[in-house]
Amino acid sequence: MTNNAAVPVLVTWDVDPDSWIPAEKRRRAFDAAMDMCQRQDIRATFFVTAKLAELYLDAFEKLRAHGHEVGCHGLTHGTEENYDRMPKDMQRRYITQATEQLQELVGDQVRAFRSPRVKTSATTLNLLAEQGYLVDSSVCSQRIDLISSNWINTGWIFSPRRPYRPDRNSAFKAGDVPIWEIPISALAVPFISSAMKALGLSAMKALFKLLYAEARRTGKPIVYLAHPVEFVGRGHKGKKKSWKSQTKRKYYTLSYVRAHGLRLRNLLYRMDAKALYNASQELFAYMASFPDVAFMTISEYATHYLEKTT
Repeated sequence: MTNNAAVPVLVTWDVDPDSWIPAEKRRRAFDAAMDMCQRQDIRATFFVTAKLAELYLDAFEKLRAHGHEVGCHGLTHGTEENYDRMPKDMQRRYITQATEQLQELVGDQVRAFRSPRVKTSATTLNLLAEQGYLVDSSVCSQRIDLISSNWINTGWIFSPRRPYRPDRNSAFKAGDVPIWEIPISALAVPFISSAMKALGLSAMKALFKLLYAEARRTGKPIVYLAHPVEFVGRGHKGKKKSWKSQTKRKYYTLSYVRAHGLRLRNLLYRMDAKALYNASQELFAYMASFPDVAFMTISEYATHYLEKTT
């Protein structure tokens, strides 16, 4: 699995609080994500928000037993936790508290971080390095985004495609901060489950094929992002969203858009929860069918591939 000829594929799950969805459903979705990885022999990284992590307490031992990793996905995932604009003292407090809470529950050091809504800054990465984190994965290099809460993120457009040490003054430039930034894969279109809901399985297979060719040529890992709760909590069949329901004034305040993106994007989604679950299984099987694909956790990749080259 650490062969230099391998193509590293890093499957990552963002486990948001999603407190408006019943706890039973959220837990069922989490277990479904674990089982899906188990069937394809995938070692994955689960980025868990500390606030409601106790819901998965009895699952953490199972995760570790199967080679998965628990990473930190912030403290609350609330509208206030936007690391691209939070004051430094507030960031330090949130990161410290989230790390301590999660490590106590997991019973081990947490080495990987992904910020809520993948919003980050140089301040964030410097603080994560101070906390002893090995990896951050909050940058989506060359993603062209007009509808999410990261609306027209110019930092993404010009950030390095390969893993890099960030600059002390910019999260989107290479430098010497002692933490690895491992970008989420994109070729204008991001390699994430939301894109599959909008564009379909065939488009995601085509995107993976392009990313695989790039990885073969450059050694860059392929990083996929998904949310377990999408398997149960959103886009149910028979409940089509209307234009009118998505254009309420409250959805277009600056604070709402910064936290949730443009609400109209819900109209782009073609898959319900069951269809997305089935498509995800098929996508994972498709990825596994390519020669030399090696599924691994994000910290495992950093330890065996990046740390050995420095």
